[in-house]
Amino acid sequence: MEIKNLEIILALDSEKHFNRAAEKLNISQPALSMKLKSLENEIGVKLVKRGKNFIGLTKEGEILKEKFKYIVKEYSEIKQLSSELKNNLTGSLRVGVIPSALIDVSFILNQYVKKFRNINIEVYSMSSNKIDEGLHDFKLDIGFSYLDNEPILGVEKVHLYKEKYFLVTKNKKYQNFKNISWSECDGHDLCLISQENQFRRILDTIFKSKNISPNIMIESNSLIHLFSHVSSSDLSTIMPGSYAAQFENYSNIRFIELNTPMVTHSVGSVFIKDKGPSPIKDSFIKFLKNFNK
Repeated sequence: MEIKNLEIILALDSEKHFNRAAEKLNISQPALSMKLKSLENEIGVKLVKRGKNFIGLTKEGEILKEKFKYIVKEYSEIKQLSSELKNNLTGSLRVGVIPSALIDVSFILNQYVKKFRNINIEVYSMSSNKIDEGLHDFKLDIGFSYLDNEPILGVEKVHLYKEKYFLVTKNKKYQNFKNISWSECDGHDLCLISQENQFRRILDTIFKSKNISPNIMIESNSLIHLFSHVSSSDLSTIMPGSYAAQFENYSNIRFIELNTPMVTHSVGSVFIKDKGPSPIKDSFIKFLKNFNK
């Protein structure tokens, strides 16, 4: 049984037309008809209702179509894996990540190195400005940064997720709240990420637009350090959702979504398109584009 013959059923189901299905598969209509007849003879049932034009799949065709989808998908993945094993990628990938995206990116990188065990990834926590500089100086291969706020210019982008924001606090006032207004931060004693980080500039923009004036007591370029202040003092902080999810098992600390107004920002990968081949970088970009699909 030829995989190409199974693809004919999928193309016909998608295009609802013999000519368009043939064009999609880059074959002639007579060739399509011949291959279709060969497939039906091989499996012993009619798959397509015939007339002057395409009418539809038979009941048997509809049932087998789902099996064909699975077989074609598996075959495609086997071909891809075989190609990757043949290439046997080996080397290093230099990655710059904004602090607020480190947890999300760590999950992505873990999945990648499971697949490509001979690739070493060097990860650097840095501001979006430093990522911009590193990409254009060719000191970084890939960056992870905000795509829609102070976007890095002259780069290709792959969107990964939308960042949401949470108040992280021990204040018992919020023990029964799942979400609150940003205005609740007014007058609050906060420790926040330092101002060279775009995450902080996003927060400052929200504060300014809503006339919110928190008491910023401590600043740090590490979100982990900020969490340690929350856990050991009366200070609160604001973190992206991924960090809040990591620390939610601390029973005395509350994670309340700030969603009035709802503010989100797109986070993804940024990279400079190479003129020449870069197998490891190309492999990683391909992986990102198919991640979670």
